[in-house]
Amino acid sequence: MLTLNKYVAVFLTVLLNIFTSQYSYAHVMVAQQGTLNFVDGAVYMVLSLPVTAFEGIDDNHDGKLSKAEFEHHQRSIAVIVQDKVVMSDSQGKLNLKGLVLSPISSHDSPKDSASQLIVMGKFELNDNVSSLHYQLSLFGNTASEQKIEITARYKARGLKQVMTFTPKNTAIDVFKT
Repeated sequence: MLTLNKYVAVFLTVLLNIFTSQYSYAHVMVAQQGTLNFVDGAVYMVLSLPVTAFEGIDDNHDGKLSKAEFEHHQRSIAVIVQDKVVMSDSQGKLNLKGLVLSPISSHDSPKDSASQLIVMGKFELNDNVSSLHYQLSLFGNTASEQKIEITARYKARGLKQVMTFTPKNTAIDVFKT
């Protein structure tokens, strides 16, 4: 129970920090990477995705996301994430809950527009992890934005899996034995 409380406290602290600053200046996750952490019947997800992966949100076509663009398109970004980032099990698609989006700008120029978007949320599991399937199909325009590496961890069971997603490899079974 202490471990669950620890993870919930960390998750809520991160959420609070993001909510108190609509436009985050610190990197929560390295660009083009992500994590899936399995804890007590849920999967906590953190992804760093390129802004250019989201069509129709870059109004001035500079390849970045300004604060105004983010505020204007936040709902449509959430819909795109719900459609393009999917975890499913033997019973079907799992709901992504508590979705949090945060544009990330450069450490050198924190007031500049963002080139990456942090996506956080939680999938609640229906059954065991042996039948999980994860899909991610949000890739940017440049060569460096065509690959996303995600590390899945289930510490309680001693499981770890590193998955690499590309436009040609958008779906991977998680912890398949």
